Amino acid sequence: MTDAPRSPGPAFDVTVLQRLASDLEDEGFAAVFASCYRRMLPGRLVRITRSLDEGDEDCALDATLSLKVSCLVVGACQLAELASAIEADVRRHDIEAARAAARQLEAVADRTDDALRAYLDA
Repeated sequence: MTDAPRSPGPAFDVTVLQRLASDLEDEGFAAVFASCYRRMLPGRLVRITRSLDEGDEDCALDATLSLKVSCLVVGACQLAELASAIEADVRRHDIEAARAAARQLEAVADRTDDALRAYLDA
């Protein structure tokens, strides 16, 4: 069974978006990306939860990888760590452990969303 990350990173690491803006030489794109990420986050969580509830490992893996990659690009550290843990459980075919880890998604996503909202409103 997967436990919560032992030493989670911050909910949101602003330097990741700053680096993205710098790499693209476009501050506006980073904000647009973060806004899009926030809009899509609830659907991503539902897709993970639903696929795990249905025992659909392929869909769960696809949904979890999608969440993990988008989290890494936006700087959602804790959520990326949790997605990685769920991914590992699914790859081991341990759906019960993945479901247990997924129960943390909403709380971690809420912290991430609060931090991103504060960043975007600044």
